[in-house]
Amino acid sequence: MLKINRIILLVFLLSLLMAQGKMNGIGIGHFYQYQGINNAADGITELTPSFQEKVSFSNPSTWHNLKFAYLSLSYGGNQNSLEERSVTNGYSSLSNAIFLIPIKSKSSFGFSLSPYIDQRVNMIEEDSTLFFETNDSSYAFTRAFNRSGGILSFKIGSSYKINEKISLGVLYNVLSGSSRQSESIYFGGSSIIQSSRAKYNGIISDIFLSAELFNDFKFYMKITNTIKALEVAFEQGHLFDDVNSNGYHDYNPPYYDFPYPDSVSTYPEKRYKNVHSPQGYKFSIQKIIRKRTSLAFEYDIMNDNSNIDDADFMLPISNWIKQTQSFKTSLVHYPGIYSLSLLDKFSLKAGFAYRSHMLNFSNLEITEMGYSIGIGFRFKPVGNQIDINYYFGNREYSDISDKEFIQQLQVGISLADIWFVKRRQK
Repeated sequence: MLKINRIILLVFLLSLLMAQGKMNGIGIGHFYQYQGINNAADGITELTPSFQEKVSFSNPSTWHNLKFAYLSLSYGGNQNSLEERSVTNGYSSLSNAIFLIPIKSKSSFGFSLSPYIDQRVNMIEEDSTLFFETNDSSYAFTRAFNRSGGILSFKIGSSYKINEKISLGVLYNVLSGSSRQSESIYFGGSSIIQSSRAKYNGIISDIFLSAELFNDFKFYMKITNTIKALEVAFEQGHLFDDVNSNGYHDYNPPYYDFPYPDSVSTYPEKRYKNVHSPQGYKFSIQKIIRKRTSLAFEYDIMNDNSNIDDADFMLPISNWIKQTQSFKTSLVHYPGIYSLSLLDKFSLKAGFAYRSHMLNFSNLEITEMGYSIGIGFRFKPVGNQIDINYYFGNREYSDISDKEFIQQLQVGISLADIWFVKRRQK
């Protein structure tokens, strides 16, 4: 056996090959609300009405303005590209499903299901070399980190119209999900793997306010608070030599992973009670500039009071976002509700967004600038609608020179029906 007198790491470069780019490897993953559009029916802004003249699916304080109950589904495709490394990744999934019921024009009830955090990570260390001084030989090895899974958000909300100018809304956000991780070293034809599993749960609340001001100005506000910080139940498996090369700790005769799977067990479960605890506010000003056309400005600041300080909790990049600020502006032309003209059945949306994310340990900054365009088509007297939104932009990291180009295409359909209306007797 060769005695290793000195080990020199020549190159330590992580190439992030993942569906969401480098940001998906920071902390517990990429927050879905940091993407371009949350719901195809809404534009780039969250609080100001985009689906209809007085309705935003993302703002419960506007739900009572619906004339019918709505089921809205959105499907999105995402693509991220690192320009200098010529790396392009993409994926598609259901991005939002929401069901809303207006009740007697003053209140409403609704619930939705959507992704909250994406955890799709494949990190590979490139060109790493061990140098053995005894025989002047060098051997290449590869390190990798993989994580898959995510956190879903189940929301329950309602609204109440206080008077002709003011309405309130509340939203409870129940978070749950799981992920699987593995760290691997490939050296000399062997794969040494450390796997783990994490299960998440938490509750966040949002309070919304809508108010009509003067001269066709409207004001919207959202306050976010954590009821139960996101908790993680973390279970780590035993380190093993993947002799049969399938990535799992198991038997595959005539090959047997070492140590034998039956001879070892997972390590005791550990719980981390505060890995995500958001608190912040968002407000928006909207101006009706002409018939069925509005201009809106939206600003928000969100702080994460989480605490991830245990090295046993597997993080691809040992950092997480502690604060996010964003500024958005949107221009929306609403469809005509009662018009018979074909052109009046279309809605048009355009917007601009700027985001700034501050990281906890290094105080490094991630900035993003993006644009969105969208079109909707209203059909049927009840107001069914098909929406298409396209978002594109650049994300920049202060620690690397490579820009990340982001694209997102969302398609949605919203179907209306009459609920809680007493039908006329024959």
